[in-house]
Amino acid sequence: MTDRPSPPGDGAQGLRFACACVSAAPVAEDPWVAISQQHKLNNGTKERILNALYRQPRTTAQLAQVLRLSAPAVHRHITELLASELIREVATPEAARRSALERYYRPNFPVVRAADRVALQPALDDLAASFAEAFRTIQAPLVEAFRRSGLPAREEPVEALLHYVYATGTRIARERLEATGDLPVWPEHGDGSRWVWWAEEPPETEVD
Repeated sequence: MTDRPSPPGDGAQGLRFACACVSAAPVAEDPWVAISQQHKLNNGTKERILNALYRQPRTTAQLAQVLRLSAPAVHRHITELLASELIREVATPEAARRSALERYYRPNFPVVRAADRVALQPALDDLAASFAEAFRTIQAPLVEAFRRSGLPAREEPVEALLHYVYATGTRIARERLEATGDLPVWPEHGDGSRWVWWAEEPPETEVD
C-alpha cells in the first residue's frame, strides 16, 4: 500500500529498503511509515508531551508546568500534534476547568499500558508460537528457493536473508488480512496520508 502515488523519476523504481521510513520515495509499506516520513514526531519535545498526556488529559498550561517549558513552545507543539492528529481535545466537566477557554488533550491513538499487556500476553504468546513454528517449517523450502535464485552467485549467504524473509512474509500476510477484512485498512487522515499508530508502556512499568 502506498501513502501517495509516486510520480515518475522520483525514485519510485529505486531500491526499497528494509524500512521505508528512511527512504525519500513516498512508499509506505508499513502502516506507521508516514509518521516518520512526514516528521510528525520529529523531536523529543513532542514525545515528552505524549508521555505526559497518556495517563491523564492535560492543558497547555499544565504541560508547560510539568515539562518545565514555556507556554508558547508547548502551544506550538500542541498545534502541530493536533494538525498531525496524534492528539485530540477531550471533553472535561466545566467544574474541573479553571477557565472556559481551557482545552484538555490526550493521545489520539491506542496506548497499551502495562496491565493491558499482561492481559493480552497469553494471546500474544500463542500468536508468536504460531509465527515461530511457521518460520521453522519453511526453512527447507527456503534454502531450495535460495539456491535457485541469483543470490548465491553474488555471494550472499542465506543467513543474511532470514530477516528479509521473515519481514516480507509478515508484510504479505498483513496485506492479505487487510484484503479479506480481517485487519482494518489504514485510515486516511486530514492531510491525505494513511497510517496507523500506537504506543506501549515499557514492560517494567508498575502495573496499576
